Parts: sequence; C-alpha cells; structure tokens
Amino acid sequence: MAKDYSEDLLIQKSTAELLEKELGWKSVYAFDNEVLGEQGTLGRKTQSEVVLTRHLRIVLKRLNPWMTDKQMTEAIERMTGYMSSQTLMQINEEKYGYIRDGVPVTRLKPNGETEQVRAKVVDFANVDNNEFIAVRELWIKGAIHKRRADVVGFVNGLPLIFIELKNHDQDIRNAYTDNYRDYLDTIPHLFHHNAMIMLSNGMESRVGTVGSKWEFFHEWKRLTEQEAGNIELPTMLRGICKKKNFLDLLENFILYDHSGGHTAKILARNHQYLGVNQAIEMYRNRQYLNGKLGVFWHTQGSGKSYSMLFLSQKIRRKFEGSPTFLVLTDRDELNKQISDTFENCGLLGNVKAKKFIASSGEDLKSKLKGNPSFIFSLIQKFNDPKAEPIYPDHDIIVMSDEAHRTQNGIFADNLMHLLPTAHRIGFTGTPLLSNDNITARTFGGYVSIYDFKRAVEDKATVPLYYENRGEKLQDLKNPEINDEIAAALEQAGELDASQLAKLEREFAKEVHLLTAEKRLRVVAQDFVRHYSDLWTAGKAMFVCYNKVTCVRMFNYVQEYWQKEIKALEESIAKSTSQQEAQEKRRKLEWMRETDMAVVVSQEQNEIQTFQKWGLDIRPHRERMENEELDKAFKADDSRLRVVFVCAMWLTGFDVKTLSCLYIDKPMKAHTLMQTIARANRVSEGKTNGLIIDYIGIVKALRQALADYTANSEDGIAGNDPTIDKKELINHVLEAIAGTTVFLKDHSIELNDLIKAESFGKLSLLKAAANAMCETAEVRKSYCTFATTLLKLWKYLDREDIKPEMKQQKDAIEAIYKELQQKRRHADISDLSVAINDIVNEHVELDPEATMMVAESRRFDISGIDFDLLRREFAKSKEKNLVLKDIQELLQERIAQMLAQNPSRINFYEKYREIIHDYN
Repeated sequence: MAKDYSEDLLIQKSTAELLEKELGWKSVYAFDNEVLGEQGTLGRKTQSEVVLTRHLRIVLKRLNPWMTDKQMTEAIERMTGYMSSQTLMQINEEKYGYIRDGVPVTRLKPNGETEQVRAKVVDFANVDNNEFIAVRELWIKGAIHKRRADVVGFVNGLPLIFIELKNHDQDIRNAYTDNYRDYLDTIPHLFHHNAMIMLSNGMESRVGTVGSKWEFFHEWKRLTEQEAGNIELPTMLRGICKKKNFLDLLENFILYDHSGGHTAKILARNHQYLGVNQAIEMYRNRQYLNGKLGVFWHTQGSGKSYSMLFLSQKIRRKFEGSPTFLVLTDRDELNKQISDTFENCGLLGNVKAKKFIASSGEDLKSKLKGNPSFIFSLIQKFNDPKAEPIYPDHDIIVMSDEAHRTQNGIFADNLMHLLPTAHRIGFTGTPLLSNDNITARTFGGYVSIYDFKRAVEDKATVPLYYENRGEKLQDLKNPEINDEIAAALEQAGELDASQLAKLEREFAKEVHLLTAEKRLRVVAQDFVRHYSDLWTAGKAMFVCYNKVTCVRMFNYVQEYWQKEIKALEESIAKSTSQQEAQEKRRKLEWMRETDMAVVVSQEQNEIQTFQKWGLDIRPHRERMENEELDKAFKADDSRLRVVFVCAMWLTGFDVKTLSCLYIDKPMKAHTLMQTIARANRVSEGKTNGLIIDYIGIVKALRQALADYTANSEDGIAGNDPTIDKKELINHVLEAIAGTTVFLKDHSIELNDLIKAESFGKLSLLKAAANAMCETAEVRKSYCTFATTLLKLWKYLDREDIKPEMKQQKDAIEAIYKELQQKRRHADISDLSVAINDIVNEHVELDPEATMMVAESRRFDISGIDFDLLRREFAKSKEKNLVLKDIQELLQERIAQMLAQNPSRINFYEKYREIIHDYN
C-alpha cells in the first residue's frame, strides 16, 4: 500500500496533529526517538515505566505547594504501586479515586500525631493548570513481553487515555480483538490508571473502558445534541479530547458499578454526556426557572438511570452548598432498583440505600427537614395535603423517574405544596404525548431528547423488528349467540349496578373473542413453533390479556411444547444427515431443559377465581414467592427462558438477553412503548429484538410512534385548554354545580360529606356510593359528571384553585373512586366463564390465513419515516381544542354509554363488528 495511505501517516500522524494543533496537547513521537533517563525525552528510566514521574512530580508540587519531599515520595509511591493480589479492575478503581479526589499522604499535626490528607493530582477547576501529552509509538515492557502502543495520552504524567489505530481498510473490531486484548495480557500495567480506551480506523471509532466487552464500546458522534452525527475519528477526538471535555468526563462521568457481585466501569455515552450537561446548565440558571429544570427524555434502554447518577454526581462536585436529591418513583421495585444503583455506584458513601429510603409519609417529611444527600421515595408518600410547607436553606432537587406517571394527581399536588422552592427535573423513557400538558407544566419543556430512532442509529439499543402473526377470525356461525348469551345472563340472576358496569367493560372490549380457547390454542401452537425455531435467539416474554389467560396460555404452551419435542425426536430418528441430526439433538436438549414461568401480581380470592376457570394458581404462586424468578430470568445461563405476564415486568425491568416479545394484549401509548422496549437492550451476540404481534397492535404502535416523536422539535406540541383560564374555570364550576345537583336529586348533600369527619365521613361516603348505584343509568350519569370534572381539573394551576373548589372536587372524586372499587370487586367470574364458552363455540378461525407470515412482513420499527407518520396522524386531529358546553358534553357521553348496556345489546352484531375491526 502507498505510504500516503498507511496507518502511520494517514491515521496516527493525523491524530497527533489534531490533538496538538487544534486541541492543544503536546505531541511526542517516541518509537526510535525516545531517550531514556531522568533527563531523557519523557523522564522514563526504563521502558517498563508507565507513569511519567518527572512530570507528575512537577504538577504535584505546583498544585500542592505545602508538600514536603517525603510526602512527594509517598504520593508517587501510592500512584505507581499496587499489590499483586489485586485485579486490574481493583487497581484501576483505586487509582481513579486518587486522580479524582486526591492521593492520600501523611501529615504531622502540631501535637505530634499523624493524619492523612489528600494531595491534588489534577486541577479540575483550571484546565490550563494541567499538562497534556500525546505520545505516539510508545514502547512498553511487561513481565516477559514488549509491546508498542499507537497513542497514549498522558495528563500530568498519568496514562489516562489509550488509542489503538488500524488502517482505514481494516475492521475496527480487530483493534479490540488483536491488539487491545493482547495488551491486557502482556502489558496490563499500562491500564492501571486508564480512564478510557479509543479504537479507530479513522472512518469508524469506538470508546470504552477497562473491563468492557466489545459490545459496550460505543460511538461518540456528536459535539452538540442537534447534530446528525458521524462516527469518524476527528469527531470523537474533538468530543472527548478537548481538554475541558476530557477533564469533565474524567471527573464527573465515570462510575464503578458493583451490582451483582462484580464491578463494571461505566463511562457516559455521548448522548448522556450532552444531555446531562444541558441539564447542568438549567440548574446553573435555576433562579430564573421557577423550579422547572425540564424533561429529560432518553428512550428506554439508553441508560436513563446512569444519567440520573451522572447529574447528581456533577452537581455535588461542581456547585457550592449541599443539595438534597429527592429521587421519586411510583413503584416499590423501581424505588429499590434506583436506590440500589446509587448505592452500588458509590454515591451514597458506605451507607446502605435503605437508610435513605422514606419508609412513610412522616419519615419522608422528617428526612426533608434535615439535609441528607439523597432521599428515595414513592410519590405516594406525599400523603398529607395539610402538611406545613418546608423552606430549607439548601437546594432540594426533585428527580422524578418515569415523569409522565409521577407528575400528576393528588400526591404531586402535595409535593408542590410541601416543597414550594424545590427544583424539579423529570426523567422519562417515553416522550410527552400530544395530550400531556401536566408534565410540561410541572417540569418545563425538554432539556434533552434522545429518541428511539437515534438510540438505534447510535447502537445504544438494538433495532426492534415487528412481525404480525395475528390470525384472522371468520364470521360467527349464526345469530343464535344472542339467545345463548341472553340465557346465560338470565341464569345469572339480577345483576347489581357494579356487576353490570364490570360486565359492560368486558363487552366493550374483545375479551371473550381474544380469550376463546380455540384462538388461544392456535396462538400457543404458533408460539411453540416460532420460538423453538428461533431457539438460539435469546429469552422470550409472552404478554397475555389478563392473569387467568397467562395461566391458560402457559398450560396450552406446555402441551404443544411436549408435542414439538416428540416430533423432533421422531425427526432425528428418521434423519439421514449426520450434521442435521447433530444440530437437531442440540435443539432437542435446549427444548427439554427450557423452563417457563407465570409472573402475575397477587389479588384477593385468586384461588377461587382461577378454580372457576378450572385452573390452579397455587403452584405458580409458590414459584413466584419462593424463587427469585427475576434474577433467574435476567441470568444469561439460567434455564428460565420464557415468562408469561400481563402487567408485571412490562416497565422498569431490564433483561439484556430478552430478544423475543410476543404480544397478545391490546396496549397503547406509554404502556405499549415501554413494553416493546423490553426487547431493545444491548447484549453480547444480540443483533436485534423481535416484536411478535398476535393482537393487531400495529395501528396503536403507529400512533404511539407518531406521538413518540411528535414533540421533539419545538418543545410541547398540541393545544393547551388552559389558555382561556376564565372559560376553563367556568366549566369546572359548572361541572361541580351539575354534580352537586345530581347528588341532591338522589338525596345526597355534597356539603354534608365535606364537613363530616372520621367515621362519619366514611359512612356518608358509603351512602353516597350506594345511592349512585341505584341503577346502571344513575351510576353512568354520575361517572360521566365525575370524569368530565377530573379531566378539566388537571389543566388548572394551583393559583386557580380555591379551597372550596378543592374540597368539592375531592368529595366528588372520592365517591367516584368508591364506585370504581365496587366495580373492581364485583364478581362476574361465573358469568364470564359461561359467556367465554359460548363465544368459543361460535367463533371460527381461518386455517389458511392463520400464521402464514413471510419474512418480508417484518419491518424495522426504527426505520419508520417519523415525519410522514406525524403528518398522517396530524391530519385526523382538530387543530384547535374547543371545549363544548358542559351539559352538551355530558348528554353525549351518557347516550354513548347507555348504547353499550349489555342487557340490551345485540351480541351477534356487536361481535361481528369486533371481528371486522380485528381483521
């Protein structure tokens, strides 16, 4: 190859020139030019030395003028020495602590005693007070081998960055497998102080840390969040090796995570570094922002939790004062997960996370009155609306995880009331949907955006492919279904309003069609064939309609799994190819050892409920209670490979090896996006995730994806009905007045309920709920009043709300919630089983259309034209949100709900309509 295109001249020399001429590093070519000795080129006495002690000594003296010669010697010995029993990661973590926080040296106190103090190794506050040297072709001698490193970047004499370069026509992965891994074996001491490792062929570049697998070396494509980005080496050098950026990364964007019994060194990815620093700028200007630091939207799987840690770490190190970080979630498992991550990454010192977790509302208030560095709490712990506001003399920074779920409702109101001066930032893996005005009002607009498409482009997540395998339903045989369901209703006897309401919800959905045995069996059989064909792909999660269906599907899958095993055994016996037989034996062994489990939450009377369906929940519940199924499913080598879920594990549960997500449950918006993101985590050998759709979610998926990027350019899209505040408040007052009159017509005085106390209030609440259950029509009418009021209420700001309005709204909402509670606990399980059997009898499946899916029908979700999608959905939406007259709105909704009363519905026509929509 021509010399002009050689690795040395084209890549290595260009790298050195960019570092020197543009970024201000001193460049040294050492290959055959280095003179050894204290007065030599780098001050190294031998090629075994990896710390430039001459340079380190000069900087230590400059940064710590109080140091004696003895302390200087002690500092250098600590920086260069290590114990042979230590692993490379242990040495690296220890040296990093010295670099960031200072190297310990002994000082004599006036009373003759000694103490340890820290001597600065790097001046993070003043970039120009440090020395940056890039050395090319540096010989390093190990115990028995000698190697030549392409570029080593020294800061204050410490080898903090290692750059391995290949020629432009070579695969960048060779730099990892052929060179870097060899250096780890032969000259490991070069990496004792290493902060980061760069690999590049000029055209493509990756950066990672000691201990990282190749899959976790990532690109650095952008200098600002707005750039499209490129993966060439100059971009990475400018982004990482600019002196200010390098020291920022070194000080604030490195973590050692000790989760799971081993240590992983985490360097912020490009999008985390840019996003967190944008959030830092918001915090720097916090006095002008009225508590709103913004919404940090980084798509599921792109390291949102670590971003929270980086932000906390940088604020604590770079700003005066001692702020309290209040980390909010809405579920116990998420609370434990995030607090454990903070503990395992060392942000809580040597204190266990449970010391920082608020155990109750009172404990939370007590902690907030102190000044702990961190508090972890459920939003539900803000349960005292009359608590006296807290005005601390230090900053409280509220970091709300999954902000779209934790920012509204009574608990969020209580938080705003209790902490009026707090600074709030919302973290979310899904964007603010077009109708989500509250999140913006609580946190402000976007502070950082890293959406689904960009995460896939950057390889922060793997691509998700969508495959539709939903079978077609044929028409129902005949209208006899009307008579049979009507007979089942009659046999069930008189239904109260709550039972009727619950039954109504079932009929409004496709539950009986989707859970018909014929259909479930076809889906189960297809799942077994499909997943067993992908047996080397990874783990699978099957999302079912409800808890009962989880167990039914589990049972059907076990039946067909055994049939598939038997068929495979017969196929092996007949096989004429030795290679084919060997491969099938491996698959057979995999199928025999594959474990599956049901994972659903507990509920009261579940044993009886499942028994009515001819099912036994107890063996599944015993596994859930006695085994750590979550750990088993996350473990790469565990035989637990398939789980059946309906709600649990769909959010906040990361399994990197989960490759196949089978969906047989209608979902939309946040829930759908969070669910499909279960399959996008990066794992060794995993090239993509696969979404298998049995339910026909594609329309909801397209809508969610359109919303998912709808707001990314200009902050919060959509129209805010709070613009005309007078009109909005009038509508709220009308809704309250209308509800009050409706209650009075049924002998309930709302004011009596508001004024009552203790058990008296409870008694009146029960009486009101019973009165609203007088008939199905009364119940629906009240629910329409209440839901309309609650929808309007969420657009009010605190200053719009008078105490009397709040009391009336709370009382109306309390009655509504009591009605919902009644409906939830209404028992219609016997009737549901009967109706399910009738529907199963009358439904037919099209065997020709069933599961005949060509590979070409898969599509890559990240490859969708988001702009086109956004425009398509924008066409169908009104440009302006107009609030109708309240009475008109109520009448319209009451008429709509009455039309769906299952005691009057034409079941045959209803199900034909559902089948039409389904197909």
